[in-house]
Amino acid sequence: MKFPIFLISLQKDSARREVLKSLFKSYDEFVLTSAVDGREMSAKEYFAYADTSLKAYGKLLSPAEIGCALSHAKAYEAFLATDAKLALIFEDDVMGDDSKIQKAFEYAKLLPPNGILICGGTDGLEGRFSAFGKCIKRGEISDAKDDTLFEVSPNSYGVIYRATAYILTRKAAKALLETHKKAVCVADLWGYLLKSNKLKMYYADIFAHPLDLTNSNLETERQKRGYKPSFKTYLNSLKFIILSRFDRFILGHERIFKR
Repeated sequence: MKFPIFLISLQKDSARREVLKSLFKSYDEFVLTSAVDGREMSAKEYFAYADTSLKAYGKLLSPAEIGCALSHAKAYEAFLATDAKLALIFEDDVMGDDSKIQKAFEYAKLLPPNGILICGGTDGLEGRFSAFGKCIKRGEISDAKDDTLFEVSPNSYGVIYRATAYILTRKAAKALLETHKKAVCVADLWGYLLKSNKLKMYYADIFAHPLDLTNSNLETERQKRGYKPSFKTYLNSLKFIILSRFDRFILGHERIFKR
């Protein structure tokens, strides 16, 4: 394939890679990026990262979140060591096939230099139904979920999560890598990562993510920590509702996800 595909996977997760090998005929062309297991860090190493992130973002990252972010940063470094203009980043629970890889790169050729194409993987996330965007390309099969490319409204960056499968440009990779070097950030906190680096999000619902999250280290930690909305969260939600209505009724954007 013309562009590299970096697969982020823990060394011990060979069973996951065997599944991917059965799904993707081009699996042997993937570049394996050995993931960082934050749970195996020493307390000193973990708190060194966590303290810097807490001071930068006001949030204490979990060991899995730090490991995940460092793993994606390794993939960015590997990508930037090549001459390729684009790279596809996979986590090892992605679901798809080679035809979807081809589709993703076809869309990615339309990206501006500061663009990132989120290639799906948001299955089961309720917040995605609040996302709005402008249709850039619609295929002949109008009811095919992977046949539409959206430029996502910046107001909706914060409701799209996960880093299961995405394509980024060299400029985007450099910007994200610099952010993580300064202070490790949650790898899929797209609302912050993109806006702070003046990057643009595009979305095509190409690859899938398992609905069963019991085998996901990151999702398990997030569920254990739970979520308690603050007053600021409620204010941000109200602001989002107003801005999303502006996107829809004034700018003519449409919902990216349909129920």
